[in-house]
Amino acid sequence: MPPETSLKAILSGPFLFAARPEPVAGDLRMSWGIAILLLSLRSSRGKKGSFQKLQFLAHAVRIPEGRDDVRALLRGDLRPSEVSVRIEPWLNRAVAFAHALKLVSVDKGKSVSLTAKGVDVANEIAKSKDLLFQERTFLSDVAPKLTEALLIKVWRMEDLS
Repeated sequence: MPPETSLKAILSGPFLFAARPEPVAGDLRMSWGIAILLLSLRSSRGKKGSFQKLQFLAHAVRIPEGRDDVRALLRGDLRPSEVSVRIEPWLNRAVAFAHALKLVSVDKGKSVSLTAKGVDVANEIAKSKDLLFQERTFLSDVAPKLTEALLIKVWRMEDLS
């Protein structure tokens, strides 16, 4: 059959479209983002964190390599300049939604803290045995140990002295 004939057959045939679910990356799911935000704050000293700290944790928590790098940084196996860091757009959306839901409060655009309602929700997430297990473990291990001084060195790509 000549190519023109097969093309006509294809173009003249019926087309059916069926809606199918599309996979969405975890970092684009607001339920995931809000849960990570709440767990990050729950694990931080004073149940609050600077945007620098939250962005650092948001980037690191996403993949095993990021989590491993932060653990290595805290052990002293990596220098601050060797740790990858970037701004995660999903975090700002998660903060905005969590603030609208009265789960967090934002202090002068510099830090975010859990509200009483946010603490309750974060505790419920943390109680689950299988929900976000790797992320919960990582955040509870590293968030309390991240100091603002260390975070400044990471963001500025400075070496520890």
